[in-house]
Amino acid sequence: MATGDQPRAGGPALRPRHAPERSCVACHRKGPKSDFVRVVRTPEGAVAIDPPRSVPGRGAYVCRQLSCWQAAIEKGRLAHSLKGPVTPQVRASLLEQARERYKTQG
Repeated sequence: MATGDQPRAGGPALRPRHAPERSCVACHRKGPKSDFVRVVRTPEGAVAIDPPRSVPGRGAYVCRQLSCWQAAIEKGRLAHSLKGPVTPQVRASLLEQARERYKTQG
């Protein structure tokens, strides 16, 4: 048994806390959910960034890098993951938001 797997006196072994893992739709990097930005397609069909990660609907995750946002939007990976079209106006809006947030990054 590893040190962290030692049973407590009179109790079961402690397990490491589970952290949800997601992957970027553009670069496919995997990591904790908190490392990514969620984009959601609501049941009504609207597509938007979901900062609290709580809006109901089909979600897709993108890294916090401008290059990933560009690939996700321009190569259609976001639309594919959201299982529906993303209008040119929404694509432009998402790309503009990404440029503002991540302009100093890759």
